[in-house]
Amino acid sequence: MLRILPLHQYGDVVEPAEYRVWVRAPDHVRPLDGVSYDAVPTEYLEPPLPVQEALGPRRPSGWVLAKADGRNPARGGVVHAVDCEEAPARAPVLPPTRALDVAEQRGVRLCSLCGAAAELDPVLKGFDNGFDEA
Repeated sequence: MLRILPLHQYGDVVEPAEYRVWVRAPDHVRPLDGVSYDAVPTEYLEPPLPVQEALGPRRPSGWVLAKADGRNPARGGVVHAVDCEEAPARAPVLPPTRALDVAEQRGVRLCSLCGAAAELDPVLKGFDNGFDEA
């Protein structure tokens, strides 16, 4: 893991930040000649399971509601996946059944950016909706 400690400047304010990045040697880094790396901490990663490698990373489960007026879901809002960049911070996570209940309320719509619409619409409208029979 490589730790990067950059400084970010916002107007007159400079704030430190820390980023941690996994790197694979020698694919991403090479030692410098004459430099000792004995004191550098090293962590080895477990190899991924075949299923994890085939399917890739899983997104977090659950849904959140961005309320239109900030309080009352009956006044509308947008249902997002928890990892959607448009999802409100610190919103309570809704399990699938509660997310479906909220999505059926008047004025609530499903986000198409994060896939909430693609994932929840078939459950709300029926899986056969939109498929023509041959």
